[in-house]
Parts: sequence; structure tokens; C-alpha cells
Amino acid sequence: MKHGNKINQAINLHSFAFLIASILLLVSLVSSPKSVNADGLFQEQLSASFADRKADLIIKMMPPVVTTETLQNQSQKPIIQFKLYDPTANEGFKHVTYHITIEKDGKEILSDWFHDHKGDLKIEMKPSNAKSITVYGEPDPILQAFTGTERNPVVATGPIFAEGGLYHFIVRILTIDYDRSFIPDAEQPEYEGWLSIGSVMNQQVSLDDGGNKTIPIQVISYYDELEDFNFDPGTKEMQFTMPFDWNISRLEENKVMVHQEVNIPKPSELSSESYVGTINGMNVTKNLMIDPTNSTKDVVHFMIPKPVVMQIAQQVNKGDQAANDRLMEFTLKPPA
Repeated sequence: MKHGNKINQAINLHSFAFLIASILLLVSLVSSPKSVNADGLFQEQLSASFADRKADLIIKMMPPVVTTETLQNQSQKPIIQFKLYDPTANEGFKHVTYHITIEKDGKEILSDWFHDHKGDLKIEMKPSNAKSITVYGEPDPILQAFTGTERNPVVATGPIFAEGGLYHFIVRILTIDYDRSFIPDAEQPEYEGWLSIGSVMNQQVSLDDGGNKTIPIQVISYYDELEDFNFDPGTKEMQFTMPFDWNISRLEENKVMVHQEVNIPKPSELSSESYVGTINGMNVTKNLMIDPTNSTKDVVHFMIPKPVVMQIAQQVNKGDQAANDRLMEFTLKPPA
């Protein structure tokens, strides 16, 4: 029976991951001629061109759901895939050399050259307590780039994915078609994308003053670190915040999808068939999604696409709350 439960849980996870991926496709960016910016979850599909050729880049995290908790408790070693392909012919480019930079909160944590003869590069991220990140792979003597195989991918080990939130990927293409077929500097396509590591916050809430009966609540942020969790037992309202830059120009230039996940055990006094949610005072209940596949808890997702984020940003910038407060304020409760 336990084995069957694990299979069902795996199926449920993949089903909901597919649902999230479908939502991301609905808000994906239109191609731009040279470089592309985005702001994603566990997969980015970016488009660019060089000379007269189109080149799409997929940056994908496997498994799709990675959190600070699973990295620590399950010793998870996620793999990041980089695949460059021709969308017109629907074929992958071969002998691709990638220069990959990864940043967190504006700080560079990795910057190096990588090469894959099939063009489908995979880097295994192996978190450790080391002070800096070390890359392991077969070095190319000419390109000075790390290469790997299907069985033995390139490995980056160290303080990688040590914090939850968005990680900024900057990818530049040096060669395609042949190992020594270099793209001129001025024509090298560059891509900018973001992948999310879930930041986990575990809380215990109580509906009575004595706190004799507590309900465990877990909140996972796929955008940035969570802050200031509060609970009002009278209204059953949960409140939490997250750093957020409400600059309108920044939001206009990037693709944005804000994803928060709240786990509420059922049966419990907080469990409900529906919930009411707000962000900075604006009702976003229609953007809440409840995963119907879990029998032990309500998994409530804030799935906030760019148009809704822009509406909230306009309200924040007009109102008494200064935009430089840089906080996204969430509330969630059962309906009255």
C-alpha cells in the first residue's frame, strides 16, 4: 500500500507540474532579435537569432519542483538542461559552446564555458558546504570548456542553490555546427532567463488563545525569500510578505510569474473547498488554484501572471504605500 501511495504522489506531482508548465507557456515572451529577458519558474523557452538563423534556448530544471527543504533533507541534486535548437526545422543545434553565468540577488555565483557535442548540455547541481563553486567535467583543450556525457554530466558543486528564490541565468553562444565554428562576437546570441528554487517556511498556528491545538502550515515561495508570517485566529487569515521590486519599467521589460504555495492539512479547521486571497490589498482570489489531487492537505497556489502583477504595481505606486517599501504582501483565508 505504501508503495502504491508513492506512485500516486509521483503521478500527482507530475500532473500539477505539467499544469504549471502550461500556464507558463500562456505568458511566454514573443521572440526578440538578439537577446531575451524572462522571469520564470522551472523552465524557460527563449528565442533569439544570429545572422539569418533563429535559435531557441530551453533552460530546464529537473525535477521541476526543487526547494531549500528537499535540497537539505533529501540531498537532492537537480540537473539544469540547456538545449539550443532551430525552431523552424525543429532540430537541435550540434557542437554548441555555452558561456553560462548564474547570479543570485545580483551576485555572480558561477561563470564558465561549457560544450556539448549534441548541443544538449546538462549540469548536475550538487550543493555542499564549500565556500565556492567548483565545476567538474572533461576540459576541451582548445575551447577551455567543460564537457560531459549522458552518463557523466558536468557537475557544479558548492554553495549552489543555497537560498530560495529566483536565480538569474545569462547564456551566450560561442559555437554551433562544428566544435571550431565560431560565431562572430557581434552576432553571438545571448539569453537571459530565471529559474526558481522554492523557499520553505514552516509555521504552527492556533485558533484558541491557549494554543493547545496547533495546525502546521507550510508556505513555499518560488520567487524570493518569505518574511513576517502572521495569523489572525479570529478571521483565520494568514499573512506573509516577500521582497518585491514594484518598479513599473522593470516589470514592463520582463516576463513575470509570481508563484506561492500554501499547504494546509485536511481535515482541519482551516481546510476549505475555496479560499480568498489578496496581494497588497488587491483581491486575487481568481488567481488561486487548489490542487485537487492531494487527499491529506489543501495545496493552494497563488499563480499571479504579469498583467495582474502590473495592476497591483500601479495600485502600489499610486497609493500611500511607497513603491520603495519593496514588499509583496499576501493574505489567505477561508471564505467568511
